[in-house]
Amino acid sequence: MKTFKGFGGKLAPQVLNSFTPDECAAITADVLRHKDVWTDRGMMWTIGASAYIDTAEDYLANVDDENAFLLTHFTPVIAKVIKDIGLAAKRSAGPLENPDGHGSGGLPGFHIINHRSNSRSGVFHVDLAYQRVYWPGPFLHPFSFTTLIATPECGSGLWHWDDIDPQEAVAIILETRNDSRTAFETPEKGRSLLTYEVGKTYVHSGRVPHAIADMGDILPDEYRITMQGHGAYLPEDDALVLYF
Repeated sequence: MKTFKGFGGKLAPQVLNSFTPDECAAITADVLRHKDVWTDRGMMWTIGASAYIDTAEDYLANVDDENAFLLTHFTPVIAKVIKDIGLAAKRSAGPLENPDGHGSGGLPGFHIINHRSNSRSGVFHVDLAYQRVYWPGPFLHPFSFTTLIATPECGSGLWHWDDIDPQEAVAIILETRNDSRTAFETPEKGRSLLTYEVGKTYVHSGRVPHAIADMGDILPDEYRITMQGHGAYLPEDDALVLYF
């Protein structure tokens, strides 16, 4: 299998061209049209059942309705990103589905951020969503992805800490658990910035510590909108599966 770059100590994302600016503008309009289904997460809103944010109970209770909404309104968008990631890995790819009554995983969904997040970065973390979903069999090479759909004038990006000492990373994660720190409180030592471009999908292992970057003040009429998700390789099926 061709694995994605970034499984190790450096983020080194694989960058895919998923949408044109015009396509992103149309997706943005659809996201903004459906504010009634946004779930308030404090620093941001989401659309979709999120394994890494929801409690297990909420995830199971909401995943079917959330998936139905996403399929009704965003099937071509989700399908395009899944296809792009599969083509890049030279494997078939699809949503995470489970047999024996365990239900499906949440389809890739959206993060929506506006001016109320000004002066705040996301939490320093590594991605462990694969520990919070039911797998239909053995899996390998978990990964994460972000597709930038809309960006404020100040820009959108990701802080990441390549080659950080594992003990130091664990200490920071424990210290900042359940805390949305400001950009000035995220560790600056060894910090690098990945600046996103509209329409591009960024795929990485999720195992390099990272955080949503505070790039500057978002204006009241601006939004930072991304499609988000995770995935892994199922060796028994020789395929990738993706979820939120």
